[in-house]
Amino acid sequence: MHACRLKVSDNQIFAKSQMVYLIREARHVGLALGLDSVRYYAIDVDIRNLSVYIILKSQGLFGLTKDLNWLYSISEPYIIRNMPAKHFLVVSRRGAIGVGQFKELSWHKKERENILKAVGIKCEYCEPVEAGEYRGPSRLWETKNTLRSYASTLGGGLSMGKIGEKLGRSSRTPHKHVKQHNRSVEASGFCPSCRRVKSPFETKVAMRTH
Repeated sequence: MHACRLKVSDNQIFAKSQMVYLIREARHVGLALGLDSVRYYAIDVDIRNLSVYIILKSQGLFGLTKDLNWLYSISEPYIIRNMPAKHFLVVSRRGAIGVGQFKELSWHKKERENILKAVGIKCEYCEPVEAGEYRGPSRLWETKNTLRSYASTLGGGLSMGKIGEKLGRSSRTPHKHVKQHNRSVEASGFCPSCRRVKSPFETKVAMRTH
């Protein structure tokens, strides 16, 4: 059995005509098309007229449509209204009527059955991962580069203003990095930020060379 789907196009009239043509020609290639609908009139009349069989399940409160209410002369309304889920009526294009019963399949999903658990599928729900926006070098690398520039022996070390220009930051940023680094070294003997990026200044107090 194969399932097919009518593709929705910009031209709905053309899509409908193609659908009708498919149903008319399907019998020549051994293709049977089944349509399921809660409401009888929800299916276009041109397609309903091509139906070879119409299968009716329990109709509930609203009953049969006016095109099918002649069935009430053959079957009691309360029977059609309250048929068990396994029972059905079938009407052929030529007017033949039948009563049938679906046999329960061993693999059919039961009501309230957790089908995912039964077949061993585990679902994980999470927020989609979005690419982060680049906002320049991380704070850890900024600290490493600041200390290297500040304590460099080449050129006697750069000033806070020059380092800020190099990093694309204000002079306050490198000053804050150096001050926090020195405070960590004096208190703990090492700087956690420098340790994470393997900076040679991990255990050294940063001072500008002259």
